[in-house]
Amino acid sequence: MDRDPIVFAWRSAKSRHAAAIAAALGLGGPLVGLGLLALRDLVDELLALAEPARTPIRFLHLAVPLPERLGGHGLVLLPGWPLAGSHLTLWALGCLIGVALALAILGWGVARLCVAAQADAVGRLREVAEDAILRSGPAARDDARALAGQVGAAIRAADGLLAVGILVPALAAGAVLLALAVAAAVAPRLVAAAGLSLVAAALARQLLSTRTERRDDQRRLEGAALERALTDLVRRLPAVRAHGTIAFEHARLGHVAERARRALAATEEDLSRARAPALALAVLVPTMVLAAALWQGPSPAAPVSAGGLSAVLGALAVASSAVAAFLRQNRRRRAALPAFREIARATASLEARARAPRRLRRQSAPLPDGGPIVLTNVAAYDPASGERLIGLDLTLPMPSHVAILGDRGSGGRVLAALIAGQLEPTVGAVTYAGSDLRSVDPAERARRIAYAGGEPVLMSGTLLQNLLYGDPAFADGSSPEAGAPHARDLEERLVEALSVTGLDRLVYGRGLASVLSRNLDAVTAAAIVETRDALRAALAANGAAHLVEPFDPVRYNRQATIGENILFGEPVGSAFSEARLAGHPFTRAVLEAEGLTRPMTEMGLAIARATVEIFSDLPDDHPLFDAFSLFPARERGFFEDLVARQPEASGWRRGPAGQRDRARLIGLCLRYSETRHRFGLIDEAMEARLVAARRTFADLLPASLRGSVEFYDPARVTAAASLEENLLFGRIAGAEAGASARVGTLMRAVLRERGLERTVYRFGLASQVDPRAAESGLAGRDGFTPFERAAIDLARCLVRRPDILVVGLALDDRGAPEVMAGVERLRAARAGRGLVVCLPDACRPDPASPFDLVLRAERTTVAPVPTPPLPAADASAAIARTSAGLAREAAAPAEPVRERTRLTTD
Repeated sequence: MDRDPIVFAWRSAKSRHAAAIAAALGLGGPLVGLGLLALRDLVDELLALAEPARTPIRFLHLAVPLPERLGGHGLVLLPGWPLAGSHLTLWALGCLIGVALALAILGWGVARLCVAAQADAVGRLREVAEDAILRSGPAARDDARALAGQVGAAIRAADGLLAVGILVPALAAGAVLLALAVAAAVAPRLVAAAGLSLVAAALARQLLSTRTERRDDQRRLEGAALERALTDLVRRLPAVRAHGTIAFEHARLGHVAERARRALAATEEDLSRARAPALALAVLVPTMVLAAALWQGPSPAAPVSAGGLSAVLGALAVASSAVAAFLRQNRRRRAALPAFREIARATASLEARARAPRRLRRQSAPLPDGGPIVLTNVAAYDPASGERLIGLDLTLPMPSHVAILGDRGSGGRVLAALIAGQLEPTVGAVTYAGSDLRSVDPAERARRIAYAGGEPVLMSGTLLQNLLYGDPAFADGSSPEAGAPHARDLEERLVEALSVTGLDRLVYGRGLASVLSRNLDAVTAAAIVETRDALRAALAANGAAHLVEPFDPVRYNRQATIGENILFGEPVGSAFSEARLAGHPFTRAVLEAEGLTRPMTEMGLAIARATVEIFSDLPDDHPLFDAFSLFPARERGFFEDLVARQPEASGWRRGPAGQRDRARLIGLCLRYSETRHRFGLIDEAMEARLVAARRTFADLLPASLRGSVEFYDPARVTAAASLEENLLFGRIAGAEAGASARVGTLMRAVLRERGLERTVYRFGLASQVDPRAAESGLAGRDGFTPFERAAIDLARCLVRRPDILVVGLALDDRGAPEVMAGVERLRAARAGRGLVVCLPDACRPDPASPFDLVLRAERTTVAPVPTPPLPAADASAAIARTSAGLAREAAAPAEPVRERTRLTTD
C-alpha cells in the first residue's frame, strides 16, 4: 500500500482525477482568461469615458508583444470586436457574469468528480484493511485491532486530501502559468515582476504557516502540561490538607505555568516576525508590478494600460490564492503521513503472516467430500489461552462422533481449533482426506467444518440476523420472508438449531419482553386484545385469578408503584421516565392541585428513614441493598444526611436546597409499592386520592405532552409496553410464591390455543441485539448470559449444517448431567455427520451410547482413551436403546417448536 495519501488517492481513481484536472485546467483556464480580458476592457472603457479623444477599444482584443528582433509588432491572437462605448460596457459586464456562472457550473462538475474519486479512495482503503484483517490469523488479532483504529485516523487526517489532493497542485501550477502568460500578453517586462511576486508571496506564506503550526503545537503542549499539573494537584489534595502546603503548591504551579508561558512566548515572537514580511508583501507586490509597468528603460516601450495592469493584478491574486491552498494542503498531507505509514506497515505485516497459507491455497484443490482428519507430528500454540500441544499424531475418521476430554488449560480446545482449521500448527500438518487445511479457502473450510468454541461475537441487528450471520442473502441487514425461496428449508434448520441449543426458551422469553411498536399491524393488535379476556378466563378457571391484578382506570393497582399508578401508562421518551417523573413541572402541578405535595413529602421522609435504618449494617454493594432499596447506593449518603438533619417533615431549608430535598423525597415516594416494600404507608383513603390524581393527570395533560405517555386502555394495545404486559394487562402478585411461573404456564397454554405462540417467537427473533449490552455477561432485556452467547454461536453453526461440527465451548461451569444431556441432543441432531466435542473431565460418555473415538488432552499431548467392549447381549441392547433414544432426542425437542412456530416473517 502507498505510504503517501496523495499517491494513494491518485492510484485509487486515476481516471477521475485526470478528468477533474482536464476539466479544471482545460475549461477553467480559458474561462478565467476570458474574465480577465473582460475586466481589462471594462477598466479601459471607464478611463476612456473621461478622455473622449482616446482611440476606441476593441472588445476582447488579444495581442502578444514581440521583441524588436522579431519585428517589434504584436502577434494578434484575437482581433476583437469594435463596439460603441455603452455597448462595450454591457458586453464586458455580461461576459463577467457569464464567466462567473460557467465557473460555478464547472466547479460543481469538478466537485462531483473529486467526491467520486474520494469515495473510490476510501473504498480502496477499506478493501485493503478488510482484506488484511479478514486474512489475519488468531495470533495477529492485536495488529488487526490496531489497523482498524489507524484506518479511522487516516480518513480523519486525510479529510479533503483524497478528493482534491491531485487537483489543488495542478490548479496552483495552472494559475501560476496563467498569471505569467497574462503578464507576458500585457507587457513582457511584467513577467519578471510577476514571477518574483509569486515566489516571494509563496515563501512568506510558507514561513507563516510553519510558524503558526509550531505555535499551535506549543499551545497544545501548554494545555496538556496545565491539565497534568491540575490533575496531579487533585491527587495531592490529601497531602495538601494534611501538611498545609497551599502556598507551596501555588508556587510550584506558578513555576510550571511560567515555563510553559516562556516556551509559548518564544513561538509567538517567531510568529510575529513571520507576519512582518507577509504584511510588507501586501504592499510591495502591487508596488513592484506597478513600477515594472511604469519603467521605460533605455529605449521607449509600449505603455501599459490601466486595464492591462488590472488584469495582471487579478491573475496574480488568483495565482496567490491557488498557491496558498496548495501550501495549506501540504500541511494536511504532512499531518496524514504518519497514519498512512502505519497502515502500510500494519498491512504489510499482516500480509507477510498470511503469505505462506496463500501460497498453499494457490496450489490446492477443493476440499474433498469426505475422509479422515489426520494430524501428523503437529505442534501448536494458542496465544490467547497460552496452551500448547506437541507431538500429535492422530487420525479421526469422518463422519464420526469424537469426544475430547480435558478441563480448562489441558489443551483440548487447542486440539479442537486445530481440527477445525482455526489455529495453524507451528510444526506439522493437519489434513482432511489428504488436503492440508491451510490450503483450503477459509470461507469453504468454515462452511464445511464449522467451529463453535472461540469467543462468541454478537452483531448489531435482530436475534434472527445474528443466528443467520454469514448468509450472503442477508448481508444487507434484511430478514428472510415466508414466501422467499428455500424459506421452508431455512425454517427447518432454524427450528433444529433452536431446539438443540435450548435457545427456543430464550427466543420465547425475549418475544414476551419485546416492546410493542405504535406501528403494530391491526390484526396482531386485535388478537392481543382478545387474548386478554381468554387469559383472564383461564386464570379464573384454574383458581389463579388473584395472581394478576388488572389495570382498572378507577382502582388503585397495589402491585404497581405510586408513580405508575398516577401515570397509568407507559412513558414514551424521557419526559415522564421514572428518573424524571418527580421533577417534571406538570407532575408537580398535579400533585399540588390534588394537595398531595406535603403528604408525599412526609411519606418520602418516612421511606428514607426506614430504608436507612433497615440497611444500616449492609455495605453499598450488598445484593439485598440493590434488590430492595428504593434508592441506589450512590444516593445513600444524601438520604442518610437528610434523615439526620430532618427528623420531622417540617422546618425545611429555604431556597433551592429545600426544594431539592423535597423533590428527592417525592421521587422516593413515587417509587414505593406497598405490596413490595410493606412500610404500611398507603391506606384506602390515600389510594382514592392517588386515583383522583391519575384522573387529573390524564385530563389536564397538555397536547404537547400527549405523545410522552401511552395510557392503559382495555380496548387497545399499549405501545411502549412489553407483549407480556399487554397480554396480562395488569401486574402479577409478587407476594405469592410461584405466581410468575404459574401465570407463565397458563399464558403459554392460552397463546398456543389461540395461535399466538408463533407471534411470540416472531417477536423474539425480531428483537434487537445490542452487542455492548449483550456481551456484558448480564442477563436481561438487552443482555445475554455467557451460556446464551455460546448457544447462539453454536446455533449459527447448526443452521449451516456443515459436514463436520467442532464444539470447543468451555463447559466447566455447567453440571455434568446438564452437559451430557445437551451433548446427547447435539449427537442426535448430528447423526450420520461429523461431530467433535470437548468435554470436562467430570463428564463420562455413556457406555450405552459410546462415541466413535474418545481422546484425552493432558498437559501438552493428546492420547486415545480405550473403550472397554460390552458383552454381545448388552451391546445389542445398548445399540437398540441408543438408536431409539437418538431418534426421540432428534424429534422431541423440535416438533413442539415446529408445530407452533413460524420463524420466518409472515
